[in-house]
Amino acid sequence: MFNFKAKIMKNKHILYLSVLSILWSCSEEDSSDTPNQNPSVFDLVAIADGATNVTLNPTFIWEPAIDPEGFNVTYDVLIGTSENDLQPIASNINGTTFTPSERLPLSENLFWSIKAKDNLGAQTQANSVFNFTTRNLTNGTLGLNGFTLLNEHTTLVFQDKLWILGGENNGVRNSSDGVNWTVINSSPPFGSRKNHSSVVFDNKMWVIGGKTNTVNNKNDVWFSTDGVTWTQATAAASFSVRQGHSSVVFDNKMWVIGGHLNASQSLNDVWFSTDGVTWLPATNNANIAIKQEHATVVFNNKMIMVNGNEVRTSTNGATWELVTTVSGFGSRSHHQLLVYDAKIWLIAGFATIDRNDVWFSKNGFDWTRNVESANFNDRSSHTATAFKDKIWVIGGLKLFASSSEEPNNGIWFLD
Repeated sequence: MFNFKAKIMKNKHILYLSVLSILWSCSEEDSSDTPNQNPSVFDLVAIADGATNVTLNPTFIWEPAIDPEGFNVTYDVLIGTSENDLQPIASNINGTTFTPSERLPLSENLFWSIKAKDNLGAQTQANSVFNFTTRNLTNGTLGLNGFTLLNEHTTLVFQDKLWILGGENNGVRNSSDGVNWTVINSSPPFGSRKNHSSVVFDNKMWVIGGKTNTVNNKNDVWFSTDGVTWTQATAAASFSVRQGHSSVVFDNKMWVIGGHLNASQSLNDVWFSTDGVTWLPATNNANIAIKQEHATVVFNNKMIMVNGNEVRTSTNGATWELVTTVSGFGSRSHHQLLVYDAKIWLIAGFATIDRNDVWFSKNGFDWTRNVESANFNDRSSHTATAFKDKIWVIGGLKLFASSSEEPNNGIWFLD
């Protein structure tokens, strides 16, 4: 009888374990079938919706999102130029604030939101998409006021330094900060060169054409790898002598565009070279009248020229397509064009009077006056160059200055 009862108890125990195993198996299946839940709903805090004049390195703040299963939640910061074009600029952030290390673009209307996600991939986007506008370019800060007769020079960025080439007895100088300058060569072989053009090409600095105190117009070409030693690539290029022309690097070539012999003799030709020695004509007579003291830059794989109040583009140097006319430019000359912050900038120059305004365009067609009257004086024949997250406006003069007005020899920066 004892054995019979023991057998019954054993069978009951086996049955109990079998039922428990089935229940445990079902429990595991039920658990694996339960979907991972998204983090909780949350919203944005700052930058506030509709904010204007926002700094370029702002701090974004948002509410925390809670994960129902207790998983860790990280965040992606999304920014775009429209609500439907939000792209991550930072991912997998722990915490509810983010300050970008790279600057946001100037004068830009932007949208932002946040995506919360757990470590199994479930995600929730913030309830809102906020809109804000970044600040404009500053009006200008005086960096240095220690030069004399600093006009009709050129400036370049080369080997992580800002360079001044030529001008009235200025020689060759460079600076690592735009404020403290070192004379590299006080008497370069190209002389007291003025109203020339300069580019960086083939890891060299180039000085092209212009005039000196003894020769009114030149067509020589010089280059240097260090600013100390200069080599003459040619004493007389195939293009005629000139000053007031523009030069750019485009399509792996150096270009010489227009210029003039004197106030009444303008040049309408365009030339290019791959070595600085041999120069070939893109055209001897462009399809437009290239005005004296125009300006040209390269932007979006085109050469873009501001020629009076006309904006024109070219990919071959011979044909210049009219993009738009900008009445606010007037018949602009002696101005500067540069590319900065993914925009084209026009700075100062002469149009009936000397100017100190600043304009920009994101496409060459639509132009906005960002600064109506900068802190620096009205000026022409200055230079403007992008260097270390700033625009540097260097020197210049007033074309019709009264005897009481000194040349504009200061160095200013805008950021």
